[in-house]
Amino acid sequence: GCGKTEVARRMAKLSDAPFLKVEATKFTEVGYHGRDVDQIVRDLMDVSMSLTKKRQMEKLRGEAKLLVEDRILDMLSGPEYSGTKGQRESFRSMLQEGLLENQELEVDVPENLGGAAGKDGDGTVLAFGGDSNSMNVQAMTDLMKKLGGAGARGGRGGPPTERKKMPISEAREVILEIELEKLLEKVDLKKEAVTAAEETGIVFIDEIDKICSSRDFNSKSADASAEGVQRDLLPLVEGTTISTKYGNVNTDYMLFIGSGAFHAVKPSDMLPELQGRLPIRVELNGLTE
Repeated sequence: GCGKTEVARRMAKLSDAPFLKVEATKFTEVGYHGRDVDQIVRDLMDVSMSLTKKRQMEKLRGEAKLLVEDRILDMLSGPEYSGTKGQRESFRSMLQEGLLENQELEVDVPENLGGAAGKDGDGTVLAFGGDSNSMNVQAMTDLMKKLGGAGARGGRGGPPTERKKMPISEAREVILEIELEKLLEKVDLKKEAVTAAEETGIVFIDEIDKICSSRDFNSKSADASAEGVQRDLLPLVEGTTISTKYGNVNTDYMLFIGSGAFHAVKPSDMLPELQGRLPIRVELNGLTE
């Protein structure tokens, strides 16, 4: 309770960096049932992806807002070239004054709108079991999406849509989401997210003292989440390439912070190599009032 995690979280927030906090005790060494340490990087990529998406959405929001008005006018007065210009302009001024807020519109809404932020917004993964992060499941999901999307809209591709009636006041938000999704398709989110994670990613490994075994016993412990996990962490902290569903991610420049109470063991009980790879040691005092 001396604010270890809080310090790291504030750091990440200040630098707008992808930040992940994991508990060291959750991992087991390779070959045992449990999570491998590679999962850390995959989870960090998920965080980075949703952060990048959020950042891009903020950038594009202004552009999308202009498009929304035109889309609503298209629905009210037909496309731009049909109808007189005066008619369209009168609709526009009424729209801006807020006289048409209760007018009902029919909008084609993609079925998985809004759910797609960061994660894949459909439950295809669960249909045939397995870890949603594994590459094979990922490939299968993409294939199912393509097949499902083509069938639902008579072979036109894209996500299946449904028509909904709603007043303009509600439709504005929905159309904004749709337009943002369209604009985001032009941006290479994956590449940007990978770069963000590689350059500025921060991984905070909590309770790192729990995977050390005290040197006094001088015996190999049978615990699958002890020394072996430290060995698996070595290449990760040193710099290695991990394959994720967004492509290969290099951990060379990621910042790894380990923290623990170290009341049963001393920091010198960690693997010497791991001690060497976490060179800066900071001791925090207990929190005051």
